[in-house]
Amino acid sequence: MEILRLIQASEEYAEQIEEYRNEFEDLNVTHIRGRIPGLSYLEEYDDVRDWLQYTNAFTEKVTWYMTVRKADERIIGFVCIRNKLEYDDDDTAFASHIGYSIRPSEQGKGYAKEQLKLALEKAEEAGIESVRLVCRDTNTASRKTIEACGGRYIDSIYGEESGATVLRYDIDLRKDK
Repeated sequence: MEILRLIQASEEYAEQIEEYRNEFEDLNVTHIRGRIPGLSYLEEYDDVRDWLQYTNAFTEKVTWYMTVRKADERIIGFVCIRNKLEYDDDDTAFASHIGYSIRPSEQGKGYAKEQLKLALEKAEEAGIESVRLVCRDTNTASRKTIEACGGRYIDSIYGEESGATVLRYDIDLRKDK
């Protein structure tokens, strides 16, 4: 039974997005302080509404989704789906089609797996045939989530800039595989 749904990030949820950001305030989840997976560059905006306008400029390349719990309409997580493995400022070897996070107060409750399954459906709808996912080697929860959703380990790469080892996975979405 699905208890979550993905909906595009919108101003209607601006207050909840701000609350979400605040939960990550003192955490160092990526190699860039304040950056939240699935919420690219939100840390660079004082006002969530400005970030939402920024996201609208990329609708051809990236779509941001809020993972909302159906029972209470609370944002549980965020997902961004990139149509291609490309970044404007990063090495594409570290790129992924899907970036995601679960808010710290909701972690450990089994939401990540359902969230990723919903994101894979959105990726397939967008015409992506094979999804690349990455996570730090120290992120056991993300690794297990990816593997539970069919992720096939490709390799590990070391990022000199981040000082982190990243695990790379692929999930084939083609129906005729």
